Amino acid sequence: MRKLVTAIMVCSLSLIGSGCSRPQPEPVTITVNYPSSQQFYKMYGYAFEEAHPNITVQVVPDLMKGTDSPPSTDVVYMNSQPLFEQRIERGELIRLDSLIRQSKFQIDSMTPIVTSMLKSAGNGELYGLAATFQSDALFYNKRLFNEYQVPYPHDQMSWDEVLELAERFPHQNNDGMPLYGMQMNFYKNVSFNYILDMGATEGLSYIDPNTLKITMNTEKWERIWNVAVSAFQSGSIYDKGEDAAEESVGHPPFYMEQAAMTKASFITAYNFEPFSQYQDGRTIEWGVVTVPVDPSNSTLSHSYSIFDIYGISSSASHQQEAWELIQFIAGDSKNNHYLTQANVGRGLPVNLDDMKPIPGHDLSPLYRLLPADEPVNPYLLMDASILDSFADAAQQILDEAIAGEITIEEALERVEREGQSAVDEARNKLTVGGRK
Repeated sequence: MRKLVTAIMVCSLSLIGSGCSRPQPEPVTITVNYPSSQQFYKMYGYAFEEAHPNITVQVVPDLMKGTDSPPSTDVVYMNSQPLFEQRIERGELIRLDSLIRQSKFQIDSMTPIVTSMLKSAGNGELYGLAATFQSDALFYNKRLFNEYQVPYPHDQMSWDEVLELAERFPHQNNDGMPLYGMQMNFYKNVSFNYILDMGATEGLSYIDPNTLKITMNTEKWERIWNVAVSAFQSGSIYDKGEDAAEESVGHPPFYMEQAAMTKASFITAYNFEPFSQYQDGRTIEWGVVTVPVDPSNSTLSHSYSIFDIYGISSSASHQQEAWELIQFIAGDSKNNHYLTQANVGRGLPVNLDDMKPIPGHDLSPLYRLLPADEPVNPYLLMDASILDSFADAAQQILDEAIAGEITIEEALERVEREGQSAVDEARNKLTVGGRK
């Protein structure tokens, strides 16, 4: 009996001497597709491998071409929501719900804007996570509003209300320079893209992504055209493209205090301070409210988007380790806080506590609204050349309507007819060229 006890004690002391350590996890290599391996390692790879010494991340450079084929990596990176939905529909991604529960991942720390958009793609289930999202807002110049005694914009305005404010500004400032109530940020076909943006706010579509059929000669679109054309005719909207803006005033009119409002990306909020360094230190006194909304759904926004989504391949060799990487990307507050402070342009963080603050400014309008169920952005669904061809044709017709040469009714009839011809021609060129 004493020998047995002694043997047990010797064994126990041996374990203590060796540190009683648990067996180290086996080394594992997981793969992830991403456009730039260098960028991925800088953002996530190095920090993740330091926190998980047994896991090596191998990045497979992927320019997101050939997305019709199943993913070949453990972790699947997707650069758009439509691609995310396609992967789900094909059964190429696993559901994350059980992994989230088992790991006690703090999903509630993520803004519901992102989780609801991701769940919407998966019919209520989560098949992927993201670290950032994009948002627009309506920015305004307080000094101009004060100078011309125009009331400030407020959250959840309709486009009609925004344009009404824009039309209250004179066409020249006190120095005789051009002044606009509103500037839109489009590269070309500005006034027509403005109309499309107004329609998207109300959830309207103009092209079927499957059949490429154009539909714009409707009562709802006609109302929008009437409101917009009237605003263009008044001269209150800056309707030149970005190239023209740089040629005429050196910078976009809003930054030169020659436009009172602009609907723009969240990054605009972080551009005011660096821009002031080029303007002899003069700082723009700015405010921000939510994007214009559909009056019948005033709590919803179509101006949210997610461009960096990560899921786990249904054929992944190391699903658990792949999950470790995904929850690190989306949920490691220390790493994401550092990335956001270092580069605000990457997007708004899903954990809003990690947002980079701007002293003296409330940034909540950037995330105050809920996401609409079906964001309208056909550029994520089909070849851009088709949509550009339609916009080019429609812009010419719109110019005639603004000039008073044709009625709105005539314009809409021609947009459907001539726009459809432009779409069909662009599609035929793609077919001949071997593209879909």
